[in-house]
Amino acid sequence: MRFISKGALHLHTTYSDGTGTIPQIAEDAKRAGLDWIIITDHNNLAGLHNNEEGWYDGVAVIIGEEVTPDDGDHYLAFGLTDTIPASKNPHEYINAVKEQGGIGFVAHPDESLSRKNKYRPLRWSDWNIRGFDGIEIWNYSSDWVDNYNKRLNFYNLLLKNHLLKGPTDNVLQWWDYINNENGEVTAAIGGLDTHAFNVGIFTIFPYYDSFKTVTNYLILREKLSSDFDEAKKQIFNALKCGNNIIVNRIWTKNHDNFSFRVKTGDLDIFPGERVSFKEAEKLEIKLPQKAVIRVIRNGRILVEEKSAGVELENLEPGKYRFEAYFKKRPWVFSNPVICE
Repeated sequence: MRFISKGALHLHTTYSDGTGTIPQIAEDAKRAGLDWIIITDHNNLAGLHNNEEGWYDGVAVIIGEEVTPDDGDHYLAFGLTDTIPASKNPHEYINAVKEQGGIGFVAHPDESLSRKNKYRPLRWSDWNIRGFDGIEIWNYSSDWVDNYNKRLNFYNLLLKNHLLKGPTDNVLQWWDYINNENGEVTAAIGGLDTHAFNVGIFTIFPYYDSFKTVTNYLILREKLSSDFDEAKKQIFNALKCGNNIIVNRIWTKNHDNFSFRVKTGDLDIFPGERVSFKEAEKLEIKLPQKAVIRVIRNGRILVEEKSAGVELENLEPGKYRFEAYFKKRPWVFSNPVICE
């Protein structure tokens, strides 16, 4: 049996450079139909230390940190008790997160160097570094800013979701490359990087609107616990293991009937999990509407077709993931299932 738990991460509050308080943001998350959110203010855990972590009307609000050096190499750190200072050496804060028993994800690693606006790209500088738990392969705000042209300001804001290109080819290739290096899963997450900037009487990318876009659908073996500490463990474990798919809910039309599994005689295997290829009967993908689906094995496209579902039999060893594009727009990106 599986249970889906929807959540958003990479959010900024008034404790750094966001405009919303934690209770306000939690209320917006509730209205948007989320089960959990992770706050990641820059270089601080103020919300945690002020005892603002917990349940808010059924939404689990977790406090993490975005370790934020000035020139890039940003890092999302979850499960901390003490703030980790920014450093010029990413190895230092990657290791510091592990020493606290936390998990960490490279943030917006491939922001564009050819932006047509004033916003400086903040990239991950050394793609040979390892030791992190995963990669934020899709950052909603970075994606939009990468494609924002100031000369077309009104158009860019009015049709903001149509500007998105999704994870860059470089990031997807890097992620696949890392996953091909070993037998484990280096997980992918989707982040919002929401600040809800106020410009005059307008709010640019309010929290509520952002919560209806790039969402992490956790695939859990047990329903999300009503005990906050246990729920937090479930969320962290699912993110670390890659038990999730990333969905831009703008294109789902309020339908959540997503399925990606490898069926065996006794058990369904979901993203982030492993199965013997000898026991795998078929790989199955189901979407709520037709899209261009790419099934990818070990970084290479195995199948590409427009449909609402794909089934593959006679699986060979490898790591299988999928991408879906709705009307040529990025929609769904899964973590891999391991057939071994």
